[in-house]
Amino acid sequence: MTAPSTRQPRTRRRHIWRLLSVLLLAGVLLVLSALSLSPSVPHPGALSSSDIRNIEQLIVDNSPEQFRSRGERQLQLNADELNLLTAFVLANVPQTRDIATRFSLDDDTAQAWMSIPQHLGPFTVYLNLHAQFAQDQGRARLMSLHAGYLPIPRRIMRGAENMLGDRLESASAVNQELAELRHGISSVALSNDRLHLTLQWEPAVLEQLRAQARQFFMTDEDRQRLLGYYTFIGDIARQAAPEGSTVSLHNFMPDLFARAGERSANGSAVAENRSLLQALSLYVNDISVRELLDGIPDDSVYAPPALRVTLYQRHDLGRHFVSAAAITASAGVGIAEVLANSKEVYDARYTSGFSFSDMTANVAGLTLGEAATESETSARALQIWLRDARAESGYMPEPDSVGDGMSEEAFAEHYSDRNSPMYQDRLQAIEARVSALPLYTRPDTNQDAGTP
Repeated sequence: MTAPSTRQPRTRRRHIWRLLSVLLLAGVLLVLSALSLSPSVPHPGALSSSDIRNIEQLIVDNSPEQFRSRGERQLQLNADELNLLTAFVLANVPQTRDIATRFSLDDDTAQAWMSIPQHLGPFTVYLNLHAQFAQDQGRARLMSLHAGYLPIPRRIMRGAENMLGDRLESASAVNQELAELRHGISSVALSNDRLHLTLQWEPAVLEQLRAQARQFFMTDEDRQRLLGYYTFIGDIARQAAPEGSTVSLHNFMPDLFARAGERSANGSAVAENRSLLQALSLYVNDISVRELLDGIPDDSVYAPPALRVTLYQRHDLGRHFVSAAAITASAGVGIAEVLANSKEVYDARYTSGFSFSDMTANVAGLTLGEAATESETSARALQIWLRDARAESGYMPEPDSVGDGMSEEAFAEHYSDRNSPMYQDRLQAIEARVSALPLYTRPDTNQDAGTP
């Protein structure tokens, strides 16, 4: 008998190695086809002040006259407006600041380009996506998608769309409300070089989404920290309640920031300041902590007396100041500034009129929120200064009310628009008065805190 041959197993091994090599080479080729050494869309850099004002105007122009009223809203965006809004969103979300996009609209078709940097050690490569959309069967549809030179099969595109929709509707409360918001978009169409959106405006869904979104990125530690400040605010409010239903913001600020300084001794001053401002914003705006945090027991300790918190004896200034500070601390100064300025333009058109007093409170709040969270050094310096502050004038200058209450028509007649030199001079004067306060010019915590 002859010994069994070893040729067949060796042959099999060679075939397996060849197959693996082919698969590996195919994978490398796919990656190289999808990635590039240069972006298809250069990063636009920081938005100009003119760009920001255009975004603010877009928000107002596309807002309903009554936010609490249900109804249908028609939105139309040209390519420039779509590119501007997208750039603003990407710039203000930390995870997307390096991403660049560009849209073009041509009659009933659209194209989108996106460049996503990928850092591989010392090298940077780019995932360049190119999508084509067209009006099809009454709505805008994704027709093709390429990652670099690699086409994405339509079956995969449709499967991804369906999977995303299913996950939105079967996941968390936040995602379910996003799904409701998605269903509220009754049509998306392309025509006449514009993107047309028809929205079914449902204030209840937006309120639920806002409440859920506030806690979406909060850790358990954040929740406990915020709850601690909220209960402490309640303690201060109970002490002030016998004096009347109105109380100065200054009744809260020194004690709150003294508490923040104590809690920061073995932790993050930035985190403490952020939670403090979030809790104070809830209270000043008459929002229950139960709208932000789940599982709060029905206990009087979490139901502080409702007092009107004022700045310079005005309730609206207290709200503007604290809200701007809290939004800046939570979402960044860019988003806070756009929301604050949009609110003033909205008021000029629909409600109480444009107010430079409100603008002063907004600017001061933005500046405080930025100093409170910019760095550990600035956060601790602010805690010390506000702990020892003697008056409201230490963190907000007395507002100049000249011109308050102007309608949109009166504003246009006096200032032309918000790009005019006259308006810019007025705004810069407000910013200069805020910046001149010692609180906002202190470089570090090594100096004595002093008192304003």
